[in-house]
Amino acid sequence: MQTFLTALKAEHLKRKGTGVYLTSIIIAAIIPIIYAIITIIENRNIKPGLPYNYFTHTLDAIVEAFAGFFFPLIIIISASRLTQLDHKNGGWQLMETQPIKKLSIYFSKFSILLITNLIAIATYIVVTFIGSYIMYSFLDTPDTVSFSFEFSHVFWLVIRLFLASLTLSALQYVICVLLPSFIWPILIGVAIILGYLIAVNFMVFPAWYPMEMLYQVSRNPEGSQLGYWITYSECVSVICSLLLLYIGFEWYKHKNFVRAFAGSGGRTGKLAGVVIILGGLLWYTLIPNVMEPYGKTVIAGEFESENNFDTLYLTDNFVNDTIAAIPVKDNKFSYHIDKNLPLDIYALKLSSELKADLVIGNKDSVYIKIKANKDAAVAEYRGTRLAENQYKKEKYTLWSNVAYMLQNNSDLDKPDYFIRELVKEWKGEIEGSDNFKTADNYITREDYRLQEERLITIKYLTYWNSYLKKRIALYPDQQTVGNEDIKAMMAKVPLNDEGLLSDQDYFSYLKNQIIAENKEELDENTKTLQGIEKLDKDTFRDKMLYWQMGESLQQASTTTERDSLMAKYSPLFTDGRYAKLLTSKVNLYKTLEKGNKAPLFDGVSNDKKNYTLDDFKGKYVAIDVWATWCRPCREQSPKFERFAFKYKNEQIQFIALSVDRRIDDWYVDVNQKSKSVLQLHANDVNKFMKEYNVQGIPRFILIDPDGNFVNSELPYPSEANFEKMLRDALNLGEEK
Repeated sequence: MQTFLTALKAEHLKRKGTGVYLTSIIIAAIIPIIYAIITIIENRNIKPGLPYNYFTHTLDAIVEAFAGFFFPLIIIISASRLTQLDHKNGGWQLMETQPIKKLSIYFSKFSILLITNLIAIATYIVVTFIGSYIMYSFLDTPDTVSFSFEFSHVFWLVIRLFLASLTLSALQYVICVLLPSFIWPILIGVAIILGYLIAVNFMVFPAWYPMEMLYQVSRNPEGSQLGYWITYSECVSVICSLLLLYIGFEWYKHKNFVRAFAGSGGRTGKLAGVVIILGGLLWYTLIPNVMEPYGKTVIAGEFESENNFDTLYLTDNFVNDTIAAIPVKDNKFSYHIDKNLPLDIYALKLSSELKADLVIGNKDSVYIKIKANKDAAVAEYRGTRLAENQYKKEKYTLWSNVAYMLQNNSDLDKPDYFIRELVKEWKGEIEGSDNFKTADNYITREDYRLQEERLITIKYLTYWNSYLKKRIALYPDQQTVGNEDIKAMMAKVPLNDEGLLSDQDYFSYLKNQIIAENKEELDENTKTLQGIEKLDKDTFRDKMLYWQMGESLQQASTTTERDSLMAKYSPLFTDGRYAKLLTSKVNLYKTLEKGNKAPLFDGVSNDKKNYTLDDFKGKYVAIDVWATWCRPCREQSPKFERFAFKYKNEQIQFIALSVDRRIDDWYVDVNQKSKSVLQLHANDVNKFMKEYNVQGIPRFILIDPDGNFVNSELPYPSEANFEKMLRDALNLGEEK
């Protein structure tokens, strides 16, 4: 120990000429400073929502940039500076002539590197704290956002970043010690970083890859989901670093790899023993965990909220049918579901606005902690579907060359190339889903992996069907045949999986299969209904029929047509609930037909005045239903405003009715709008959306001077028929 301390003091003296600590501080401070400057310049408002700590939020938001680039860069530069100084001046040989063990020499220098790492992490924390305080002070701050130094979160983030950095530090240190060149260790280190940054979105890296360990910390800044102090990734980093340091030290000590590990039987045996022990420990740590099924289907949990809830609803995402009304007492709940629950993504609803998705199936026990207030709700999951719910939450869509080709109608003349690209993307996406792990090394169960594989396959089969339709339209005389891979994809997808029905692509795929052999001159909806009618009578057919009837009823132009559809197909349901739900839809469509009274609504203007539909009696009323977050709404808005200005002298009032859930978002945006349109925000958004059957926006509505519908679903203002319908209603005739 004494020789180690002596060597460590010597390294500190030599370190003063390298500027290692200062460089570490400067680089570590870059990302927090840049983030703070950009946030303040752009005046990014702190958005309300669930209560959160602004410092912790900022710390977690930029940790990926720090851990993914700046921190590894610090390690590479520091390792090179600490070692190359002695390589250049013959310091290694000089130290070895002193009465100091090589072990002390080797690890004292590595200790300085670890101290540098800690300084970098500490700088990142401190500068982020200062920067976030400045942002918090300069920007508008909602009541739900607080500011404090959360010691526990910071402490464990520091520990995890430090442990995750050990493998890269050990690897870079070993390389720098063994290679006397200054440039090659730098190039190798940069290649490790850039290679990862470039390829991380296109391939899966093993858990022992140095950059992957740091990425796992940035991906899970909160740490273990099961309450452990550190995650398996940090354990892997410690084991890998010990193995690298042992190999590097023996190599350094004996100056040659062969002499170090094959010079004698003892050295070879020692290497084998270390590799077996550490390798075995690494293998054991990397074995993924799987949650086992439970004896019954249970949903339990608690609310973390100032509000008291009395009921939580579990609903089907396919037909929005309520499966269970879960009673809540003292903001806690536990409910046993007796009915069959196919593995699927269901919705947990607190209200029409606040809901969270939940992956669950038969014999699953899921515990949910729900943080909620009037603006937002977030669910944290544990239990037998921990990995599945985490995967669903983190899953994101990569850029697809296949989708790009279809969208731009490119390479339609190259079916072989299209098939190769489609199959390559399909296989790559499946591989990515199979390699998912939680922070605690849990993977999804086999049934979910199979379902996810089918959903991915369905997406690419939908691409394939779209390609076939385009090929038939352009090259009707050329036959396009899929290869063996396409056939294998088709074989993976069952045509009667109830658990896949909540996926729109699956329903579209089934429709294609159902109508493939129907060559009659009929529309697609009719062909689909005829095909569904031939399916076996079960809940699968009920759901298929319900979905398609919903589409057909919406597209029907008259009450007579809707009544005819209901009379023919509603008796086919084995479960009468679906027929009742469709009857309610038909009745709603009837109320929206021309000549029927438009439901009253009220709204507030940007100058805080209240208006109701009755205030515009004696005038036609053209309504643009929109929201600030809706991009198509923004595209149509200027065209709607143009007509408002054009017909400002006619007996018509143009209204832009916002259905934003947060009125504050509307207030910020609305002052930029044209004064020729009356800007209102619906006072009761849910009531308006339900009574006017607003399934999507933008939506345009025309009401006559008596408050009756002229048209409850006008074309977009960008379409020629929009103005024609306005002029017809106003009796203005053809425009000259």
